[in-house]
Amino acid sequence: MGLFGFGNYNKPGPGVSKDEPQKPAPIRFFEILWRKLSKLSLANLLFLIPVVIVGGIIYLLILMPYQPVYVFTISGSEFLFNLWQMYVMPLPLILLSPFWGGLTFISRNFVREEHAFVASDFWKTVKSNWKALLINGVICYLAYVILSFSFIFYFSLLSSSAFFYVPLAISLFITILFIFAQYYIPVMIITFDLKLRQIYKNAFILALLGGLRNLLMTIFFLALLLGAYLSLALGPVFFIALLLMILILFAFCNYLINFAAYPLIDKYLIQPQISKDTALEKAESDGEILENKPAQSEKSEEDEYVYINGRLIKKSDAEDKNL
Repeated sequence: MGLFGFGNYNKPGPGVSKDEPQKPAPIRFFEILWRKLSKLSLANLLFLIPVVIVGGIIYLLILMPYQPVYVFTISGSEFLFNLWQMYVMPLPLILLSPFWGGLTFISRNFVREEHAFVASDFWKTVKSNWKALLINGVICYLAYVILSFSFIFYFSLLSSSAFFYVPLAISLFITILFIFAQYYIPVMIITFDLKLRQIYKNAFILALLGGLRNLLMTIFFLALLLGAYLSLALGPVFFIALLLMILILFAFCNYLINFAAYPLIDKYLIQPQISKDTALEKAESDGEILENKPAQSEKSEEDEYVYINGRLIKKSDAEDKNL
């Protein structure tokens, strides 16, 4: 069993020799980034294709003449709530979820210092994982709708009672935890053949375990968004920001996420089981385990997983497919 209840992990791909001493993380980050810069730029251009299409859809929504505004009254005060801008215009962003998974596959392989055929692996990952990634995008959108409305609602009630600081703080905590979990979910979807609820369970645990690195990443991305917003008022800076977005920005952000997130996945989900499997193989080779081992229960067999070609799949499925 792995740490979070999913068993029989084997090492995914050759990677770097474990006997080779690793350089400090900041040095490895920039070394890999420099070596793979051209390929990350190509992956960024591939990701821009759906970005431009989705951006065009959002632009058409902006041009719609009728944009409903909801007015609600609390404690005698009226609050305007533009439903169209808040919830309809961001809706097409869900369509980017599968393509973010394709970008994640490229970045994950580079972080593991493995090869990736950028174009073919990008589209192959999108094709083979689009359903789970799209469902995750829908979940993100629903979480945004619920949590954003909760913030507006509870914030508007603060003047009537200090009690509403409690649900407001709870909403903030859930939002932060959900954002942190999203750093792990796409890479787990493309790496593990697990149910989405299992991936979410592991992702929320990792969101807590990697709290500091997740917080630093979030602060960095917020600063990046602020810089992008401020660049709109500065002509030359805006064109530089636009050029960076076209050439590298999305791939760089994805690479940063995976560089920070994948080591935790490896540490808590993969390496403990690798150690267990190694010990078991050694015991078998030393004759400490009898050949006629007791048959495992049906439930135990269903719970066993094994790595095949970098993906975690059920052992029974691998045997059925003769992998």
